Amino acid sequence: MASKQEPNFPLRLLVDKERNCIVLAEANRDFVDILFSFLTLPLGTLIRLVSKKKLHHPSDEIGCTNNLYQSVENFGSEVFWNHICKTMLLSPRNPCEALCQKLKLKIDDAEPTKYFMCGSCRVGSDVLLSTFLGASCCSCGELMDKEMKLHGDSTEENHGHGGGVFVKAETMYLIFDDLKVVQSSPGNSVRHLLQLGYKNFHKLIEMSPSVGMSEILDLLKQALTSKSPLSDVFLANEESKKMTTFSPKLGPKIVKCIHNSVINLKVTVGKSRKKILYAETEGDFVDFLFSFLTTPLGSILKLLNGNCSMGCVDNLYKSVKDLKDLNPSLFTRPPGTDPLLDPPVASQFGCWRQPLNLFEDETPSYWYGTGVIKNNICYTSKNGVISKKKNLIHNPVDMKLFEPRSPDGTREFAEGFVRRPSLFVVWDDLQVTHLAKTSSISFLQKLNVPLDDLEEHVVSIGETEGLNLLGASLTSKAALTDGLFYLLKKPKEESTA
Repeated sequence: MASKQEPNFPLRLLVDKERNCIVLAEANRDFVDILFSFLTLPLGTLIRLVSKKKLHHPSDEIGCTNNLYQSVENFGSEVFWNHICKTMLLSPRNPCEALCQKLKLKIDDAEPTKYFMCGSCRVGSDVLLSTFLGASCCSCGELMDKEMKLHGDSTEENHGHGGGVFVKAETMYLIFDDLKVVQSSPGNSVRHLLQLGYKNFHKLIEMSPSVGMSEILDLLKQALTSKSPLSDVFLANEESKKMTTFSPKLGPKIVKCIHNSVINLKVTVGKSRKKILYAETEGDFVDFLFSFLTTPLGSILKLLNGNCSMGCVDNLYKSVKDLKDLNPSLFTRPPGTDPLLDPPVASQFGCWRQPLNLFEDETPSYWYGTGVIKNNICYTSKNGVISKKKNLIHNPVDMKLFEPRSPDGTREFAEGFVRRPSLFVVWDDLQVTHLAKTSSISFLQKLNVPLDDLEEHVVSIGETEGLNLLGASLTSKAALTDGLFYLLKKPKEESTA
């Protein structure tokens, strides 16, 4: 049987051969849908997908978030509440999974959400459902490995969007080298070509490459690390990329509020080098850092006001915003959320105690019954059925959703990902070390710094400090120093800086 052929997308490029750059590209809705879907991908997924392209240069990495991801990979399951937590961080769920399943080319390689019940327990008043394979049933301790099909799943609906996923209208788009996207029209083409300094087509030649998965993943990588991803991918432009210098934003004094948690952090500074060498911390700060991996790119860009200086994804985000302002009818609008400009963290993947205004997607209700109701007729099922829609189920029973980050699956509010109590060291480049079996004397010897050069400080991480740390983690190789060192400066140093 022949294998299913991978979809390819036509792309029309205008190239300035003298400058070896792509001036603009013209593409259809399907290609733009895929570009915009980058904004829905959690940071952990981005790191995993980009690593597929076999990074060869440090400038190709996303700040030092790769070290966070690598730290999770290197930890044993005993560091976390259970083995599921590690899987959640390495393969975070896309909150827009149902929409992204409809893309003509699916770049997210994570497994679609599956549903499991316990095959040993009799169904009673408390019916437990897990969206993670390998969860242990709270009642009998057996694995919840009985897979159930979700009836009436929203992925089966077309929502009347004319086949589009994020972009609804059947139209063409202009995409510039820095991933700015505008609607294609003769007027827009003339205006933007003139702005770029082209009065005619004499210096431009056309290329018509066919774009598949390899090129899309290359574009994703370059979008996160380069200011000219189209030229990099289609012209093999190998000019060196300059690392962005991160500048922390100053904010008001920390004020505790209901929705945000302030984290106190002990940092050790190398006085002679004027940098933070490492932070000594318990679980809250490590959970906060690991929560970056479960946060969608669009949500990160919103937190940073659409400006993170990471590659040119800022332009992609701003393009969506501008296109929606100019012509909102171009876009699909799923109820209750903006899937591109403000995607929530996927349900059950959030970090409750953290200083940023990051919100989890609302956890849906699930119902279990003995059969399905169609056209007022009940069709019974031997194994039972589940659905998010009570009216589709015969003899519906409300289901309790298994909490994956709880040892027994019943904790109402999950306390992050790592076990309590635990002690960690977070290095300046965001490598995380678990200190459970590490000698403090050996640690200091390995540090190889004169003891009288070390100076300890306690800093408080509120919303402003958390945003600075997030921004630095995406663009710097010294995230603690670039994101937090300003807190240690004395007033005189700040005035003369």
